[in-house]
Amino acid sequence: MYGICHLSSIPIRAEVSEKSELATQLLFGEAYQVVEKEEHWIKIKTCDCGYEGWLDAKLLNPSREEENQYLTAEKYFVKELVLNIRKLDNYLQFPIFAGSSFPFPKNNVLTLGEESFMVMLPQETTITSHAHLSKQQLLLVKFVSQYLESPYLWGGRTPAGIDCSGLVQIALKSIGIALPRDASQQALIGDNIDFMEEAKAGDLAFFQNNEGNIIHTGIILGNNTIIHSSGKVRIDALDQTGIFNKNTQQYTHFLRVIKRVIPV
Repeated sequence: MYGICHLSSIPIRAEVSEKSELATQLLFGEAYQVVEKEEHWIKIKTCDCGYEGWLDAKLLNPSREEENQYLTAEKYFVKELVLNIRKLDNYLQFPIFAGSSFPFPKNNVLTLGEESFMVMLPQETTITSHAHLSKQQLLLVKFVSQYLESPYLWGGRTPAGIDCSGLVQIALKSIGIALPRDASQQALIGDNIDFMEEAKAGDLAFFQNNEGNIIHTGIILGNNTIIHSSGKVRIDALDQTGIFNKNTQQYTHFLRVIKRVIPV
């Protein structure tokens, strides 16, 4: 069995308890497989990156169609921070967040599992060309910059709260590049960039702790700056040592590796 997220976001817990830490969040339209059941909880695996965690069984929204049919359907990706939609049965309006994705509505009606919605898609905006950036780089920078000042939330994936790897995963998804959920997994993707001077906008930087484990990530913007989620989504200086906070005059994260995932 598989289901589809039918709410703005759904918390996925690390253990079978509402008090357990937030492992990640499902966003509207994301599909998941049911792999195990335990009392009032369901263990799920996300269909996009195989991330596992526990879902409150009351929030299960089983799909009516074959999993492959839903996964391969052409989808709309929400690039605005918030898009308001309505439930079809009562016309109550509620917001869905950037990073959500779902099949294109038919006559403005979208059905996800047992729920149906009225969805008015916004008009696409044109992107002004830039002499030094590709279209993908421009789209990525424009999308991720919307999250500035969003608070940090462990396991979060929305503008209301997002962690470092969630920001990177959703931002790259906005230009059609799929990444794993955690920073240590994301660091295995792409080509190594050996020198800081060779880094380009859209490259990913990964940072390590004293034991050498990758614990943080962000997106390089160019001009020796990086956008990342640490306390909040912010832009800081970046050099070969790591992230330098000009307010505190200290390094907050120490650079391990730079990876390129956008073809140039």
